[in-house]
Amino acid sequence: MSAFSRSLASAQESVSGIDTRDASSLAYVSSLVALETVLPNASAAEIDFSVTITEKGNVRVDLADADVDPDTREAINIVATHYFDARRRNIAISVH
Repeated sequence: MSAFSRSLASAQESVSGIDTRDASSLAYVSSLVALETVLPNASAAEIDFSVTITEKGNVRVDLADADVDPDTREAINIVATHYFDARRRNIAISVH
């Protein structure tokens, strides 16, 4: 869990200066944070992905060519959605 916490903190720091006032930008940033957190040995900037916001407000990250197992893909979507929702509501991000 401490490795995950360090990855999340590093990912948040790397996107701290990006303007996230609109939902699309925030969803993109949330995806970057999720990718950097769940795939710490990969560079999110080098991964081909697209982002959508579902009707329920979940963020879905679709990886084009990445060889990622279904559980890891699900973890990326969960982290992206959690980060997106927390930032929209101004809730601090914490890992337990």
